[in-house]
Amino acid sequence: MKKIYFILAAAAMFLAVEANAQLGVGVGYNHINTTTKMADESDDESLDGFYIEATYDLNFLDANWGSLGLQPALRYTFGGDSESEEMLGVNTRVSIAEHYLDIPVNVKYGYDVLPSKLKIFAFAGPVFSLGLSSVTSASADNSIVKTNLYTGTVKTKLNSETTKAKGDGTDYGRFDIKFGIGAGVTVVEKLNVKLGYNIGMLNRYTGEQISSDHKFKRHTGVFYLGVGFNF
Repeated sequence: MKKIYFILAAAAMFLAVEANAQLGVGVGYNHINTTTKMADESDDESLDGFYIEATYDLNFLDANWGSLGLQPALRYTFGGDSESEEMLGVNTRVSIAEHYLDIPVNVKYGYDVLPSKLKIFAFAGPVFSLGLSSVTSASADNSIVKTNLYTGTVKTKLNSETTKAKGDGTDYGRFDIKFGIGAGVTVVEKLNVKLGYNIGMLNRYTGEQISSDHKFKRHTGVFYLGVGFNF
């Protein structure tokens, strides 16, 4: 009998969670900043791009002071940059493109300013990030050289001929764990606008350190602003 009660209670909790679950989609702008440090010297590299995500809100608590829940998400993030220059009559172009698959798991707090019309919310939690691709390209007239920063593979195209040299990998790590924070508003329970920042916690430099006193460090942070729709 106790087992039956336990199963019924678990089913009731599951149904209650499902009743308060909400699926959403979103898209927006992101600014990726990578900082490299060696001793007292540092250098910043910025990439602009966009993100596309799917979110799943699970509300656990609803009270007069607001609501509390968990919001896991699946997010595709892109960032890129390019520069063009003419040197000795030759047009050159250098670009970089990075693609990520991110899994944020946020604790989310919401408060109804105007019930069913306007809600404000804030969130925080870890973001598990996997680099899918990081490629630099350098081109001049009819030649182009592409380098995969994760694998070290180099592709060279001259006129119609293409060559490929496999690499043994580089010192640029694919994996990162970020700590994300953000806030936003939801209008008529459907449309939401949010902004946030993800702070890179891991050193993405995976090569050998020259000195324990002067370690080489590489961290990535992401600022984003977007809109979403809740179903």
